[in-house]
Amino acid sequence: MLENQVKDVTLVLTSCNRPDDLEKTLTSIASCDLESVKRIIVIEDSTNHEIGGIVSRCLRDIPHLFIQNEQNMGQIHSVDRAYAEVDTDYIYHCEDDWVFPTGLFIPQSRVILDQFANIHAVMVRAPEETPLSAYKLWDRVENGVEYWEFDPKHHRRYGSFSFNPGLRRTSDYLACAPFSNMGPEREICLKHKLSGFRLAHLKDGDVLHIGDDTATVKKDEIARKKSRSYLLQSASARIRFLLFRLFG
Repeated sequence: MLENQVKDVTLVLTSCNRPDDLEKTLTSIASCDLESVKRIIVIEDSTNHEIGGIVSRCLRDIPHLFIQNEQNMGQIHSVDRAYAEVDTDYIYHCEDDWVFPTGLFIPQSRVILDQFANIHAVMVRAPEETPLSAYKLWDRVENGVEYWEFDPKHHRRYGSFSFNPGLRRTSDYLACAPFSNMGPEREICLKHKLSGFRLAHLKDGDVLHIGDDTATVKKDEIARKKSRSYLLQSASARIRFLLFRLFG
């Protein structure tokens, strides 16, 4: 049975000065079945004061918390700050440039997460929008839920972690928090690989991306690439992944 009536999910949405996309995303979320969602947390990584009004208007009938950084902190630090407010067993992570045509797929995702401790998160993006051919996938079915499981050894940067929309366990985050101590998303992914995690992807997911590649400056990544230790860290990551593929 896929019904889930317990409010044990916090939806966390990171945003950075994209008011139009944010409004579309929040409007779409507000139209979904939020029966299992206790609260929505929106963290804004800009000083645009228009954002607070958008959040209040779109989520006026939904329990929510709005956090606005006093200065741009970067995505990873914003995630840590928002996750620190979570008081539920599950986090549904989202960003400010997605729409949900039929829902969040929380019950289906719970079926997978509750059965397999090595699945870190369940992706719900529409398959036609996802370059699934670039990955090695295994077909899986659990309690009627059809999904793909990623081979974590197939790609260094992907397959074990993602900030794309999807449900994940709060306990897994707390076991390695904060993310800001790890580095950018690809380094977080590698560390999740080394910890034995992988991603699942629902076959009937239909979540759509509405953003573009130039909308947000990823401060974390820019600062990292300016660091003198960037090349050394990159080489270290490649070596760790090679050892993982050979012996992990």
